[in-house]
Formats: sequence, C-alpha cells, structure tokens
Amino acid sequence: MNIRYTLVLVVTLLAAISTQAKKGILIAHYGSSDSTVRAKSISLITQEVKSQLPEFEVREAYISPVVRKRLAKSGTPVSSPTEALLKMASDGIDTVYVQSTTIIDGQEMAEVRESVAKTDDFFQKVYVGRPLCYSPVDCQEVAQVLISESPKESHVIFAGHGNLLPSTATYSQLDMMTSILSSGRCRVSTIEGYPDAQATVKLLDTKKYGKRVTLIPFLLICGNHTHEDIAIDFAGQLKKNGFLAEIDYKGLAERPAIRNIYLNRIKELVK
Repeated sequence: MNIRYTLVLVVTLLAAISTQAKKGILIAHYGSSDSTVRAKSISLITQEVKSQLPEFEVREAYISPVVRKRLAKSGTPVSSPTEALLKMASDGIDTVYVQSTTIIDGQEMAEVRESVAKTDDFFQKVYVGRPLCYSPVDCQEVAQVLISESPKESHVIFAGHGNLLPSTATYSQLDMMTSILSSGRCRVSTIEGYPDAQATVKLLDTKKYGKRVTLIPFLLICGNHTHEDIAIDFAGQLKKNGFLAEIDYKGLAERPAIRNIYLNRIKELVK
C-alpha cells in the first residue's frame, strides 16, 4: 500500500512539475557567420540578457537564411526564428517573449512577426518587442547615444543599410534628430536607402567643421557592409567631394549603451 501511495505521489509531482508555467525569451539576430564578430557583438547581447534575467530560458535565432546556411556548412547550425519557437514550444515553454535586434521596423522585423504568427498557437502567450528605432522617442534615445560617443573634432556620419521600402524613412528621422542635437555636426545616412551619400555630402557644414569626416557604421555588427560599402564606396563619394574620411570599425552591438537599450526593451517586455 505504501509503495502504491509513493508511486502515485511521484507521478502526481512529476505531472505538476511538467505543467508548471515556463517562460522563455527568444532573441532574433540577423546573424553573422564570423565567430570573432559574433563574440564581440550580438553574442554579448544574448549573454547579458541571460545574466540579467536568469529566471527565463534565453535562446537565440538568426533571421538570415544565408548566414544560417554558411554556419550549417561549417558545423555550427543555428535555428531560424520559426524553428527556435517550435523547439521552445516542444520543450514546454508556454510563454515566450520575442525580441529582435533589428534596427528599424523593416523586412527582417516583418519576418520575425511572421514566424510568431506561424507558431503562436503553440503557446499560451506570445509577446513581440519593438526594434531599436521604432518610435520618435526610441530614435531620440539612440541619437543621443550616438552623439555622446562620437568624435567632437570632425563631421560624423552614421551610415546605415537602408532599403527601398517605406521603413527607410526612419533614417531621415534619425538624420534630422542627430543633426539638431549635434548642431549639424552629426548626420545619419544609408548605403541603399535615403539619405544616401550624395545627399548627405550636400548637408555637411564645411565652414563650421571643415573637411574631416568620421564614418561610423550604423549597423549592428561590423561586417562586409562596413568593410566594402562604407569603407570603400561611401568613403569614395566623400573623397570625390574633397573630404578626408576616417572609418570607425565598430558596430552598434559593440557599444554597451546600445546593448543596454536592447536589454531594457526586453525588461519592459517581460514585466
């Protein structure tokens, strides 16, 4: 009788444990196939979230299929957002908070929301955070961080990726904010959107800041876009117009103040 009672008790306890609410955080990065770049940028974001929110199961996913394919070939497979969410559901996580580290509310953010829409039936609750620059308040917070960490003795251009979608207007908003907050010393431009290099060059106040320009990637990581599109193409446009361009090879995720914004977004999400 005692043995049967003990068995029933054990089964009951195991069932209770299995039905306990489990909460998880999924951080969706665009991704990088360079382990050195990851270690000093996006991996730091994930590590800091794990450290600050130990009560949550924190996992990563990469949005870019190209990056995932490269990593799989090198023996380091990484899940897509959809795959990661399905795995979290199968592991018993019933409440999930999804935070993308995308910069604007563009195509990659849309893909994250699509992954959530495909899998939300598997969870009791799903919450999705906003990208780095979403509202005017968000943009102003980011602009103030950029200005505070920029050199004071030259023009500064923060060069982002940009796109051909309406969301590229976020860069114009950021450009206006950084220009006003820095009295024209700092600008925001793009590689593939607007403002572009030609437009930004026309806005530089050479009477006040001369012909020196510091180009800083407005990208989460410092990868090919920085080394090629910014350091060669964008800098080339500046040189054609008589400017001396210096490149700051430091992605946004390498800046503690920017990582802290993402961390605070997640803390707001899980309240």
